[in-house]
Amino acid sequence: MLILIHGEDTFSSKEYLNRIVDQFKEKYDKDGTAVSVFDAEENEWEQVLEALSSDGLFSSKNLVIGKGLVSNKDTRESLALFLDSPGLTDTTTLIVYESGAIDKRTKLAKNLIKEKYSKEFSVSDERAMQDILLRHAKELGKTIDSDALQLLLQIVGTDIWRAHTEMEKLAHLVANNITKDDVRMHTHASLEEEIWAFIDSLSSKNKKQALSLLEQQLQQGIEPMYLLSMLIRQVRLLIALFGAQGADALLASSLGLHPFVVKKTRQQASQFSLAQLKVIYQALSRLDSALKTGKGEPKLLFTILVDSIVR
Repeated sequence: MLILIHGEDTFSSKEYLNRIVDQFKEKYDKDGTAVSVFDAEENEWEQVLEALSSDGLFSSKNLVIGKGLVSNKDTRESLALFLDSPGLTDTTTLIVYESGAIDKRTKLAKNLIKEKYSKEFSVSDERAMQDILLRHAKELGKTIDSDALQLLLQIVGTDIWRAHTEMEKLAHLVANNITKDDVRMHTHASLEEEIWAFIDSLSSKNKKQALSLLEQQLQQGIEPMYLLSMLIRQVRLLIALFGAQGADALLASSLGLHPFVVKKTRQQASQFSLAQLKVIYQALSRLDSALKTGKGEPKLLFTILVDSIVR
């Protein structure tokens, strides 16, 4: 079986990925020994190929998750050749996961999109975001005033990760109903600006400022995983817009961003080399793994992140 999961709505796409993995483990792999995960930024194609060609030792089925295989040129070409011949065995499922949009014009993308369980998760519009927030509030046993909902929408935009995080934070802080004053008091609209300031501190190698900015966010109650997701998002934008040609408005339209965000991000990207941005992205990936596996206290792990980038 072959599945492509992609799109800018990484919150929903990761939920879908996790659901498929959980279903696979429940049915075929209760010990979790038949699931392999690879990232094109960190693993060689030969490692992916070995997993695709191996049968599970303790399971009748084999699940391989390949992240970034389509967006990475080398693995994209290797994957296309593999699927043409010899292709997947009946006992192996490959999930190709892309945390962002893909070029749908390639033959590989067209074939992957056609697969039965492949799914694209686009960035939601405001109406969809409103429904998501209302549904999440209900799941948390809360109600929210219409003016509070509108203010929260203005703050989170189409960022579903932040929408869920902010709603969960508000739900913990209020008894029953979320008001506009609750949103004003507990939701910080300046996080994106703080992320830009953090990136600037990395470009100027100001370790003290970088650590201070991260510590402030953690002290304000920002969830470590959400803070990390915002950093990863910004670095991905820096890489995507590095050396990009064309008007800000045109690029903004194609990426679903505000022109100001594109302008600011392009300015920041010019302060780095592409190699430096990739190093930062790899450091963020390591932090993601460390946070998810509980390998340390979040503040310490973020400190290690900055130390690994600013030497």
